[in-house]
Amino acid sequence: MFNIFELTRKDPKTLQERALKLAEEAGELAQAVLSATGAPGSGYKNHSLADVREEAVDAAIVALSVLAQASSSREEFDAELERLMAQKCAKWQEKLAE
Repeated sequence: MFNIFELTRKDPKTLQERALKLAEEAGELAQAVLSATGAPGSGYKNHSLADVREEAVDAAIVALSVLAQASSSREEFDAELERLMAQKCAKWQEKLAE
């Protein structure tokens, strides 16, 4: 998917640093959502749904980079991404059907 695996290999961050970066990105996404939805105390930031989309993509890229760093090859990354996405989406679908 895109060149996330290759970029991850070129980036010197450790797995721990990358996981902490994901937490940071999740916080930025939360701030954008709170602001865009008019949550009390967050309106001054003036975020829009476009900001929410951008922060969501930032978080997704870092999450995929964590997966890439935890994979030993591009083939493993691609296979695990496909397998785990199918597995997790199926689980989500099951929960929605309950």
